[in-house]
Amino acid sequence: MAGAPNRQRTIAVRSETTELPAIAHGGVGEVDLADYRLLVSSLFSSPGSIIPGGIAGILTPYLCWLSTGAQIFMTLTLSVALVVVLRILTVIRYRRLDHSEDSFEETRRWDREYFAGATVFSAVLGYSCYVALANTDDPAAHITSVASTIALASGYVARNAGRPKFVTVQLLTFCVPMALGLIQAHNPYYHYIGYFAFLYVAANIAITNSLHRNLLALSDATKQSKALATALHSQNLTLDAALNTMIHGLAMFDRKLELAVSNAPHAALYGMPETLTLPGTPITAVARFLVERQIASAEQVRAIKAALDRVQAMQQAAVYEFQSRNGRMLVVTIAPAAEGGVLMLTEDATERKATEALIEQMARFDELTGLANRFEFNGQLAEAFKKQERTGQAFALLYIDLDGFKQVNDNLGHDIGDKVLVQTAARLKAAIRQSDMLARFGGDEFVLILPAADVDTVRIIAQRMIEAMGRAFELDTKTVYVTASIGIALAPTDGANPADLLRHADTALYKAKSAGRNTATFFDPAMAEEMLDRHEIEVDLRQATAEGALQLYYQPIIDLRTQQVVTREALMRWPHPTRGMVPPSVFIPIAEQSGLIAGMGDWAIAQACLDAAKWPDGVGVSVNVSPLQFREPVRLVQTVKDALLAAGLAPGRLTLEVTESLLIEDNKATLELINELRTIGIKFALDDFGTGYSSLAYLSTYPFSQVKIDQSFSRNVNADEASKAIIEAVCQLARRLSMNVVVEGIETEAQRMAVQLLGAQRAQGYLFGRPEPVSEFVKSESRKRA
Repeated sequence: MAGAPNRQRTIAVRSETTELPAIAHGGVGEVDLADYRLLVSSLFSSPGSIIPGGIAGILTPYLCWLSTGAQIFMTLTLSVALVVVLRILTVIRYRRLDHSEDSFEETRRWDREYFAGATVFSAVLGYSCYVALANTDDPAAHITSVASTIALASGYVARNAGRPKFVTVQLLTFCVPMALGLIQAHNPYYHYIGYFAFLYVAANIAITNSLHRNLLALSDATKQSKALATALHSQNLTLDAALNTMIHGLAMFDRKLELAVSNAPHAALYGMPETLTLPGTPITAVARFLVERQIASAEQVRAIKAALDRVQAMQQAAVYEFQSRNGRMLVVTIAPAAEGGVLMLTEDATERKATEALIEQMARFDELTGLANRFEFNGQLAEAFKKQERTGQAFALLYIDLDGFKQVNDNLGHDIGDKVLVQTAARLKAAIRQSDMLARFGGDEFVLILPAADVDTVRIIAQRMIEAMGRAFELDTKTVYVTASIGIALAPTDGANPADLLRHADTALYKAKSAGRNTATFFDPAMAEEMLDRHEIEVDLRQATAEGALQLYYQPIIDLRTQQVVTREALMRWPHPTRGMVPPSVFIPIAEQSGLIAGMGDWAIAQACLDAAKWPDGVGVSVNVSPLQFREPVRLVQTVKDALLAAGLAPGRLTLEVTESLLIEDNKATLELINELRTIGIKFALDDFGTGYSSLAYLSTYPFSQVKIDQSFSRNVNADEASKAIIEAVCQLARRLSMNVVVEGIETEAQRMAVQLLGAQRAQGYLFGRPEPVSEFVKSESRKRA
C-alpha cells in the first residue's frame, strides 16, 4: 500500500507525456511538460505584438467601411475590437501568474484559451477580407484587406512558431477566405493571385514547422547548457573541496612556470598571501616572496627552481627536501604535467620525520641507558670485521656481565635495578675511549668493541671498568654493591666472524665468573674445550634428572661424647655411565647455572625424608639447600611439607643446611623463610662456616640449631694456633646461643680429641664414616648388631 501513490503518480506522468503530441503540438516530436510550458509561455511572451496586431485588425474592416460605406464592415470592426480586448485580458491574466509549476491541465487550458482567441480573431478578419474582395469592387478595400491579411499572417508565423498547430489554423482562417475572395473577384488577374495564396499558406506552414523545430532544439540546448553549467559548477565545487581538504599543498604551473591552480594547504605551508595564489602568478614572484619573508633561504629556492627546470626538461619526477626557517621539514615532489607544465606537491613531513627518527632511535639504541642495543651492536661488529679485512688491524670484543645484579633487581625492585644499569652505562663510558663502541646487549650484559687495541691496551681498559664498577652505588638512600666480570676475545685470533668472536668472549666471561667474579679473563682455546665438556655434562645431567639416575649418599654426624650417630647428611651423587662418579663440585654449579637445581633439590628433600623415616627415631637427616631454592620460597615450603607428609617423618628430624653465600643476599627475605619453616619444626644449620665472609653476626641473627665449621680448620687443628682459636671462639659463642657445633673433616683420632677439647659437641669425617648409599650402611649396621 505504501507504494501505491508513487505508482499512480508515475501513471499520471506517463499519460501526460503520451497525450502531449496529439493535443499540444500536432504530432511534431514528443515534448515533456517543462517544454510544453515553455511553448505555451512563448505565446504570451510578446504582448507588445498582440496590441499593434489587434489595432491593425480593428482598422482593417473599419477602413473598408470608410471606403465602401457597407454596414457589414462596421459590424466586423466591432467584432474584431471585442475579440482583441478579450485576448489582451487573457494575456494580462497569464502574465500576472507564476507558471513554473503549472500542471499539464492548467497549461493546456491557457493553450486552448489563446488558441480560441487567435482563431476567432483570424476567422473574423479572414471573413472581412473575403467580403471586401468578393462583394465589392473598391480597390482601397481590396488593398487594405489583402495587405492586412498577409501582414498579420506573417506575424502569426513569427510570433506563434512555438505552436505550429495554431499557425496552421490561423493561416487557413486568414488566407483561405482571402484566396477564395480573390478567385471570386470580378478582376481576372485576382484569380491568379488567389491561387498563389495557397502556395503562400503552404510555405508559411513549412517555415513555421522549421522554426518550431529550431525552437525545440534551442530549448534542448538551453537545458543541456544549464545542466552542463550546473554539473561544471558542481565539479568545480567538488574539485575545490578536494584540493583544499588535501593534507599536502598542491600547485600546478604551466610551461612558463606561471601558476595555474593551487590549494589552500599550499598557501598555508609557504605562508603566501592570496595575491600570490592567483592564476598567472610567475614562479619568480613566489621565490622572491619566500626569500624576502625568510621562509626559505636563497639557496633553497634556487634548488627548487633548478628541480622544476630539470623536471620540465627531462620529464621525470624529482623529490627535494628542505627545512624552512620556522623549523618545518618540507618534502617537495615535482612531477611533469600536461603541455609542458609541472605539478608541485608539498608535504609537511615534520612530524613524520620526527617519528621516523624516534623509531630509528628506538630500533638502534637502548631506551634506558641510551647505549647502542643488540641490533645496532651486531651491525657495528659486522662493520668492524669488514674494516679488519681491509686494514688487517686487530680489534677486541669485551663481554661484560654484572655480578650480583639479579639479587639487587629481585630484592630491591626493578626501579633500583634500572638506576644501577643507567649508572653502570655512565661508568663504563667514562672508562673507555671516545672511539670505542659500547652497547647494552640485554639485561645486565654489556658488550664493547675496542678498535685498534693491543693486548696491553685492552687489559688497561678492562681494569679501568672493573675499578669503576667497584665503587658503591648510592641509590635512594640505599647503598648497593655490584661488580663486573669481563670476558675478552681478540679478532681475528679468537674468531674470524661475529658469531665465533662473541661466543668466545662469552666463554671467557664464564671463566671470569668461575674464577671468583670481579675480574677480566682473556679467551683461551682450552676454554672452548672446557665449555664443550660443560655443555655435554649439562645435557647428560638433564637426562639423568629426568630418568632418576641421581643418588643420595649419607655421611654420619656423631656426638663426640657418646660416639653415637645423631644425624646423617644427604650428599647427592651422580654415577655417569661413561664418566664414572661425577664429583658434586662439577655438576652442582652446572645445575645451578642451568636452572636444574630447583628440581634436583626438591627430589633430594623428598628422598632424604623417605630414607630417614626407616632409621631409628633418634637419627635425623640433614639436606643441603642451594641459595637459588630460597628465591622460590613458596615452592621450598611446599616441597618440605609434602616430603614430611609423604614420608611420615617428624619435622624435628629434618635439618636444612645453608651456606653463608645465602645470608649475604637478602637478610630479611631469608630470615622470614627460615622462621616460617622453623614454625613447623624444621631445624637449620650454617654449613661450611669460615669459608665465606665468616661473620659471627650470622650466628646471633639467624635461628640456627647448629653451625658446621669447615674442614680447612680441623685439618691443621693440632699445628695451627689460629685454627684452634677460631674453633674455640665459635664453640663458646654457639654454646651461649644454644647451638651445636659440628666440625667437618675429622680423619684422625688426634683431630677428634683436639676439637672435642676446644668445645665441639659433634664431628663429621672419614674417621666416623665415608658417604655411602642407604643400602651399604644398613648392611653395615645389621652386621654390627649381629
